[in-house]
Amino acid sequence: MTRPNTSVRQPGSGALDLHAEALAPPTQQSGWQPGPIAGCTAAALPPLARARAVLASAVAADRATGATWDEIAAVLDVSADTVARHYRT
Repeated sequence: MTRPNTSVRQPGSGALDLHAEALAPPTQQSGWQPGPIAGCTAAALPPLARARAVLASAVAADRATGATWDEIAAVLDVSADTVARHYRT
């Protein structure tokens, strides 16, 4: 029996994946199928949407107070181009 990976990721260790498919809503990602077997996944969608909204607000607040894309990118462990492309308004 395979045990799930239960390790805790530390900030700055790649904890946030901002690849293009990961940015799409789960219903638009390849391989996603609704149904009774995906009930736990479906239940996770509302908090995921709220977390994405909170993160977008946090990025906007940091930018408004002078944080650079490089500084924000370092916290999210992605490139500055990636974070700027995703959050630029």
